[in-house]
Amino acid sequence: LLMGHGRQQPCPMSSDDVEFFGLAVPSGNDRRELYKSQYRAIYTYKMSAQELDAAFREAVTADGAHGGWQINNDERVKYVGKLEVKKGDETLKVTFEDYPEAGMAALKYYTIQSFTK
Repeated sequence: LLMGHGRQQPCPMSSDDVEFFGLAVPSGNDRRELYKSQYRAIYTYKMSAQELDAAFREAVTADGAHGGWQINNDERVKYVGKLEVKKGDETLKVTFEDYPEAGMAALKYYTIQSFTK
């Protein structure tokens, strides 16, 4: 296993600079980008899903270039599961995952196109 090798250095960007199709990615506590492609992005955090929910809501609904999104179709139970965000004609899907035994939570961002492929 290559767990300790090839780790990316933390980005010097502020949270305002990290986005996915214009949707803000909350800085949260110890954010790590696990994966990013044309259709998906996965970030992990050292915080609970409840704490991540608060950071997410603040980041995506705030004023600013990557804020101003509306949360729709929230199917989550105890902060875990799927929701959609909409801004103008753009709709993105977001999944929250909670790993309480590790003290971590994850955010997965998807484009609608990723579901039709």
